[in-house]
Amino acid sequence: MSQDIHSHLIEVSEKHCKPLQKLLQKNGVIEISIPKNLPLFDCLAQTVIEQQLAYAAAETIWKRLNKTASSANQTLFQFCNQNNRKTLKKIGLSGNKIKAILGARSAIKNGDLNADDLSVMDYEKLHKTITSLWGFGNWSVDMIAIFYYGMANIWSDQDLILNRGIKSLCEETDLSPEDLLQLVNPYQSYLALHIWRYKD
Repeated sequence: MSQDIHSHLIEVSEKHCKPLQKLLQKNGVIEISIPKNLPLFDCLAQTVIEQQLAYAAAETIWKRLNKTASSANQTLFQFCNQNNRKTLKKIGLSGNKIKAILGARSAIKNGDLNADDLSVMDYEKLHKTITSLWGFGNWSVDMIAIFYYGMANIWSDQDLILNRGIKSLCEETDLSPEDLLQLVNPYQSYLALHIWRYKD
């Protein structure tokens, strides 16, 4: 499937956007890797950690959190609770991020949120459900939609790297960012993945 999508994007970009064609050829085929055994809570916690942080900084905090929970012989769901607020802060989480993570934990514990229900939702319903949680906005939903549920046609307007990247691709063409998004539809997630890889 990923090869077919890549070939389609190459064909479209060859006709309409040479800079994108070069990027696609440089990156090669990219797949959306959906985690098989990642609990929903872990996905939500990781998404919160990554909000408004550079990738390296977020990765450091995420690894530190997992190591601390593992040392306590607990899952992240067990470890991330009110009693461990001070520890979570020492790990590098801000007060707002702790609030968001604990809120997500409560929603899962109370049965208001579960992975099976979310997995059958379309994007609009998923968006409404996730943004009902404190501290989860549009960007968070988009990341969950792409990286946890593997949705192929998601473009995050809230992502600065994507906004800069698509503008850069369009600079040498007559296309606007909106034009390019329409051309790659229904594979906007793959365009995002290629821009992120290039910027990394």
